[in-house]
Amino acid sequence: MSVRIRTPYPYLAGLTVPLGAAAGLTTALTSAHRGSDEWVIWSCAAVALTAASGAAFVHGLRRWAELAALGDVPLPAVVWPLVVLYVISGAVLAVALRGDLVGAWRALVLISLAALGLAPGAATIVGVGHVASTHADTAPTPLGLQFGTLVTASRLLQSLLTVMGGIVALLVIAEATSQRMTKHTNIETTLVFGASSSALVAIVYAPVAAKLRQRGRELVDLCHPLGTLAPDELAEALDKRSRLETTLGVDRTAFSDFQTNVVVVGPLLAGAASAFLSR
Repeated sequence: MSVRIRTPYPYLAGLTVPLGAAAGLTTALTSAHRGSDEWVIWSCAAVALTAASGAAFVHGLRRWAELAALGDVPLPAVVWPLVVLYVISGAVLAVALRGDLVGAWRALVLISLAALGLAPGAATIVGVGHVASTHADTAPTPLGLQFGTLVTASRLLQSLLTVMGGIVALLVIAEATSQRMTKHTNIETTLVFGASSSALVAIVYAPVAAKLRQRGRELVDLCHPLGTLAPDELAEALDKRSRLETTLGVDRTAFSDFQTNVVVVGPLLAGAASAFLSR
């Protein structure tokens, strides 16, 4: 007999994706460059971005529901870091635009929709960091349950990182095609925008990933301590530790993290490609 697991928010994506696409199309239709070849390219990027942001919003809510099933995550521990990050990012953006906020309102709309779409996912990532912040030797739950929680948290983090990198890459492409449409192509601006977007993704992801790996190392040390073993027992213990570290992902090196790094620097690569293609 199979057990059917109910997916949280089963029909919400059917609402947020069309709404996002409609918002992007409406924004694109207000452009004075409507009808040009460059406008067609930019409008496609804008609609793709806003529709994907709608899908990312639901994806983030579903991942939050999975995280909440692992244990209680206090809202203040999640809300305040996000508020600080969003406020600082908004202030930097306002300074970068300097006096051109009215003229750049379409870009601000797209950025705001992308930020809204990423908010539940970013909150879940911060929540994963909170879950991983408890030391393994002081956690009240059994080791087996801690392992299950850590594996689930790692899966959530990787899933959200992929979505976040994709959305920010679309945002960079939309910005680059917008510059080409308005004949104000600036390679330096596009690269800086891509680098800044990559930095934001890394700022959210890297500390949480480090906490998960540290928590995993603590669990491995608790399950397979080496200090009291006889020399002839070390080989078997090291083999068990190695398998456990692989399962938890705590044995990753810079090379093995290449795929993750590609997602993190994806917006920067997209910015570079868009900049050089627009020459």
